[in-house]
Amino acid sequence: MELAKFVGALEGLSLDDIRSLALDIDAMTATLAEEIDVTKAFLHIEAMLRRAHRRRDAALAGYRATQAVLRAAERGGAALPETGVTRVARWAATVARGIVAERDAQADVELLAHGFDHIPPLASLIAA
Repeated sequence: MELAKFVGALEGLSLDDIRSLALDIDAMTATLAEEIDVTKAFLHIEAMLRRAHRRRDAALAGYRATQAVLRAAERGGAALPETGVTRVARWAATVARGIVAERDAQADVELLAHGFDHIPPLASLIAA
């Protein structure tokens, strides 16, 4: 998955898409085991970024992803701050950081991308 395509897809989200993703993110950590898996993925991404000396690049990517979600939500009429929008923005930042970590974090990005398949702007990223 390419960062520019991911950020572009985030900018194309509707407010309903964002709210649907927020529910998916909640479902991703419904059990303790799932929450542990997500936490491990997050920590692994951070370790890979540290080892590759790419934390600054990842911070910028995370910021771009967060801003894309916020712009999409505002365009959709959300009154910010909104809990679901914040959750999706934080999740998008983590996925973007994983994209910067590249191959070392591919499995982690795939885990975090669970739920993309029913959101049209993001579904095409999985197929690519």
